[in-house]
Amino acid sequence: MPCTRPELSRPAVSIAAALAAVCFTLSACSGLDRLDGRQSKGEVSLVAAAESWIRGEPLGTSAETERRAGKQSKGEVLLVAAAEGEIRGDALGSSAMPSSPYGDYLAGLVASHEKDISAAADFMLLALENDPDNYQLLQRTFMLAAADGRHVESVRLARRLVEQNPEHTIANMILTVDAVDRGDLTAGQEFLDALPAKGLNKISKPIVEAWLQLGEGQPEAAKTALDRLLESNGFDVLHQLHLAMIQDVEGSPVDAAAAYDEALTKASQASLRLTWLIGNFRERQGSTESAKQLYENYLAENPGSGLFDAALRRLERGDVPDPVIPGYKQGMAEGLFNVAGLLSQERADEIALVHVHGALRLEPELDVARILLGEILESQERSREAIEVYRRIDPASPFTWTARLRIAEQLDRLERTEEAISELEALAADRPEHYEPLFRLGNMLRSKERFDEAVVAYDRAFERLVSRTNRHWTMFYFRGIALERSKEWDRAEKDFLEALELEPEQPYVMNYLAYSWVEQERNLDEAKRMLVRAVELRPNDGYIVDSLGWAYYRLEEFEKAVKQLEKAVELRPQDPVINDHLGDAYWQVGRVQEARFQWRRALSLEPEDDLVPKIEVKIKNGLNTEPKNI
Repeated sequence: MPCTRPELSRPAVSIAAALAAVCFTLSACSGLDRLDGRQSKGEVSLVAAAESWIRGEPLGTSAETERRAGKQSKGEVLLVAAAEGEIRGDALGSSAMPSSPYGDYLAGLVASHEKDISAAADFMLLALENDPDNYQLLQRTFMLAAADGRHVESVRLARRLVEQNPEHTIANMILTVDAVDRGDLTAGQEFLDALPAKGLNKISKPIVEAWLQLGEGQPEAAKTALDRLLESNGFDVLHQLHLAMIQDVEGSPVDAAAAYDEALTKASQASLRLTWLIGNFRERQGSTESAKQLYENYLAENPGSGLFDAALRRLERGDVPDPVIPGYKQGMAEGLFNVAGLLSQERADEIALVHVHGALRLEPELDVARILLGEILESQERSREAIEVYRRIDPASPFTWTARLRIAEQLDRLERTEEAISELEALAADRPEHYEPLFRLGNMLRSKERFDEAVVAYDRAFERLVSRTNRHWTMFYFRGIALERSKEWDRAEKDFLEALELEPEQPYVMNYLAYSWVEQERNLDEAKRMLVRAVELRPNDGYIVDSLGWAYYRLEEFEKAVKQLEKAVELRPQDPVINDHLGDAYWQVGRVQEARFQWRRALSLEPEDDLVPKIEVKIKNGLNTEPKNI
C-alpha cells in the first residue's frame, strides 16, 4: 500500500520539509527518477549542502545568502532559502505536497539525524517506493520502521532483506518474533537458525532459542540452547535467571528455586527485576516470609520506591499472585527486554528500540518494557512520544506511579509546566505518605526560578519525611538554594550545614555555602578552606574554581585570584559572571587593558540585568582600589 505524506508539524523536521520541497522542484525540472540515477548539478550540490548541515556546518543566514549568491551552488541557495521559508512559516511541507524520491531520502536523513525516527521512517518509506531495488535504502528503512515499532512494515521489509542477505541479524530476529507471535514455531526456528553465532547474536540467540524450544515442549533442548550464553563472559546472572524461569514454567519448582537463589547470589545487588521475579516465585511457592524479606531488602536500598507496595499488601492479605512468566512467549519477551536493557546501557538506542518493541509484541502487558521504551525516547528528547508510551500503562499497574512521575517531568521539558505541576499535585494527593512528588515539584519550580513557591513545595515534602539519612542531603541542598534565592539566608545556611552533616565534603554544597559566605564577606577563612577542598574534589568544574578565585579576591590575595579565575574562564568561557570576576582581578594586579577586555566580554555574554550597569561603570571608570567597595 502506498505510503502517505508524513505530517510535518514538529520543529524537528522543518529542515526535512524544506529538503523535500526543494528536491521536488529539482526533480520536476530534471526528470529525476531514481536515487542512484544521474543527478543534476543542483541535486549534487543539494546533497552536499544537506550532508554539511547534518555534520553541524552552518547553512548561512539570510544576509549571507544575498552576499554570497554569486559563490553558492544552486543546491546551497535553494536549501538555505527553503530552510528560511520554513522558519518564516511558508507552506513548504504540507501533506498535499507531491513526493520526490531524492527529497524524501534527504528529508529522512535529516529527520534521522534529529532523532525523529517516526518522521524519518515515513520519509524513507516514501523514498523506497520510488527506488525499491536499492539495498542500502531498504536496510535503512527497515531499521527505522523496526525501531519505530511498525510491526507490519518491518516484517514486510525483513522478508525482502533476508532474500538478499540470509544472515541479516535484525531481520531474522524480527521474523522469528513474528513467527512465534503467530504460533509458527517451526518457521521461528528456521529464521533463528540463519543467525550466525557472532556479535549480538551470541547473547540474544541462546535466550530466544531456549524459550522457543520450551514452546516446542523440549525443556532439555531449551537448557542446552541457553547454556551457549555462558560462552560470553559476564552473563552468568542472566543465564541463571532464565534457567530458573524455564524450570519454573516447565513445572520443576525445586530446581527453579535453586536456580533463582544462585542468580541472587551471583548478582552484585538485587536489581528491581530480579527482586520482582524471585519474589513472585517465592510467593507462589508459599515462602511468604522469604518474599517479604526480599522486598524489604530492596526497599531498604531504594526507600520511597513504592513499586512493592502492592506486593506487600498482597502478602498481608495472604493472596497468591499469578506468575510473571506463565509461558514461553512471556519468557522470550523477558529475554528481549533484557537484551534491550543491555543495549540501552551502551547507548545503542536504535537496536535497543527494535528489541523492546519485539518484547512488547510478544507480551503487550510487559509494563517494565514500556518503561524502558519511554526511557529511551526521553534520552532521544522525544518527550511527546515518551508521554504517549507512559500513558498506555494500565492505571492499576504497579508501574503507573513511576510512569506518572516521568510524565510530569516530560511535560515540564515541553514547557507545559502548569500541567506538570497538576500531575505532581495529583500524585502527592494519591499517596500522602510519599514525599517524592513534592520534592520533584520543588525542583521543577526552582528550575523555573519560582523560588518562593519552590520553598513551599520543599517544606511540604519535608513534612512527609519520616527519617533523615545521608541520601536526603540533596533535599536540604536544593531547599537551601531556593531559600537563599528567596532571601531567607538564615534558613538556607542551616540547610547547607545540615546537608554537609549528612554528606561531609560534598563539593557542590561546600561551593554554594562558601561562595555565599564570600559574597557576604563572612567566614572568609573557612570559606577558603572549603573551596580549596571542593576544587581538589572537582578540579574541572568552572563554577567551583571561580568560587575559589573569588574567595582569594575577597581576601585580597589577587595573584592567586588571577590564577584560579583564568582557569575558571578556560573551563566556562561563556559565563558572564566568571569573566567579570577575572576582569576585576586583572585590574587589581595592574593589568588594566586586559581587565576592560574581560568586562566587555562579560557584557557581550548577556549577563543578568542587575549586573549590566555595574559592568558598564567599570568599563568607563575602572575600580576603586579597595575590592570591598566594588
